[in-house]
Amino acid sequence: MKLIALLFFFSSFVLASEHRLLLTGFTKHEISHSSSGYEYNEFNYGAGYEYTSFEDYKELYWGTNLTILRDSYDEWQYTLSLSPNIRFSLGKDTSVSIGAAIFLMYKKDNYKNDVPPKTTEYDFIGGLAPVASLYYKDVSVSAAYVPSFSDDDIETTGFLIVYFGWKFK
Repeated sequence: MKLIALLFFFSSFVLASEHRLLLTGFTKHEISHSSSGYEYNEFNYGAGYEYTSFEDYKELYWGTNLTILRDSYDEWQYTLSLSPNIRFSLGKDTSVSIGAAIFLMYKKDNYKNDVPPKTTEYDFIGGLAPVASLYYKDVSVSAAYVPSFSDDDIETTGFLIVYFGWKFK
């Protein structure tokens, strides 16, 4: 598994048309506290790496990013996401893209009802989120919305996460 991850990461340097360093920013939750009364952390500091296959405006391209950040429960979270996107030019040096990210997180599973957040174990959690980005020269601001979900055993609070990027290639 480690070999596959390394091959995936290093192949990105050859295949990608854009590379970005990411700084994770903040989240805004639909409600301020979890069902167990825990107040969410809304400053999610961390970093990541993103690469895309962007070639031209109004054409489908793929983006992939890897991030490590402090999540809403102030625990470390590791995320890999893949998203199809379309980018539109807004003028010289400025553009916007929209897409849908498929993500896989390795984080403490704080979604089970009636389980205190600090007692949970790490697990893989996946999902789908709409994503939009604004680009100006080599700087970008991106936002993704993860919707709420609830059933008998699981409860998630929807949130908007914002992160920043700097293109270095």
